[in-house]
Amino acid sequence: MVSKTPDVKQALPDLPARAAQVLNDVVDSYAQSGEPVGSKALVESGNYQLSGASIRNVMQDLEAAGLLMHPHTSAGRIPTAQGYRFYTQRLVQAVPPEAAVRDALESQLSPTKSLRQITQDISSVLSQVTNCAAMVSAPQAAHDPLETMEFIRLSGERVLVVMVTKAGEIENRVMEVPAFISVDDLEQAAKALKPLVTGQTLEQARTALIAALAGQKGQVNAMIDNMMAAAHQWGQPVTSDGAMVVAGSTNLFQYPELVRDRLQGLIKLFEEKRLLMALVDEVKSSSGVKIFVGSDVPILGGEDAIHDVAVVGSSFADKNRKMIGSLGVIGPLRMDYKRTLGVVDFTAKLLNQALSDRTEDKE
Repeated sequence: MVSKTPDVKQALPDLPARAAQVLNDVVDSYAQSGEPVGSKALVESGNYQLSGASIRNVMQDLEAAGLLMHPHTSAGRIPTAQGYRFYTQRLVQAVPPEAAVRDALESQLSPTKSLRQITQDISSVLSQVTNCAAMVSAPQAAHDPLETMEFIRLSGERVLVVMVTKAGEIENRVMEVPAFISVDDLEQAAKALKPLVTGQTLEQARTALIAALAGQKGQVNAMIDNMMAAAHQWGQPVTSDGAMVVAGSTNLFQYPELVRDRLQGLIKLFEEKRLLMALVDEVKSSSGVKIFVGSDVPILGGEDAIHDVAVVGSSFADKNRKMIGSLGVIGPLRMDYKRTLGVVDFTAKLLNQALSDRTEDKE
């Protein structure tokens, strides 16, 4: 079993070029094999004109600096959390995704899909191509102006309220309306409400709708009460929690270094969306791809389960460069950072373009 060192953030040291190359190659090799890396493997890689003894000396220096560690006696070495920090902040270079990966992601952006469906499909593909867990947060429909609102009688007192936003998103709510209110009455209500809701966000429409209904309080009290309650529900903001999709969390069970009982705690954080909401706030604070290693991963509560993982995340924006969503890949510390960086960056740019195209189509 791999021994643990405390995941304590320290100032990153300056490294000679040779030491930096050795650290880079140890991280890359360990990501691919999951096995400790020895000097013999580095010599056989052909990247060095050094003896095994010289490389061992460099590895010893890296261990003394807290960047490498022995998992057990007489074995090769693996990176520490601090070693991964140095690698991700100073050394890693993104590798563009393969053509098959690009095609798989691009195929999810059909103009006939809703943004919510795209969010689900992109998250699923991300988890498949990275072999890790993936998350994508959808744009918040609460801030999208409404285009239309319709009432559809279902059965008994149940009425389906269909709201279509200008971006093409559809929000559905079921409410109770007395059975004596006819279909014609509902159509008339929709026509009367149209000037109040068109071009308004859900929150703005809620305020206008409650004011309008309150002025008619004496008319059909039961219907008014129900519609006011429904209006209040419609106006509640669609939070990052509700608009978040997670896929592939079970992929993490294949990495033996992620201890199962601690991994269960991490999966619980996925389900509660606490990790993901914290990540959304963090990656939306700046543009570009960001990497979080071990205890750097944004999380509320600081559970131990997070110390064994890393996250590669990015925000995406609309055509006005307003950050409206985020995506991320969650995996073990030894994830393939080069490839994951390229995939996340490509996906974020893809979503940027898709959102811009949708906005232009609506104008």
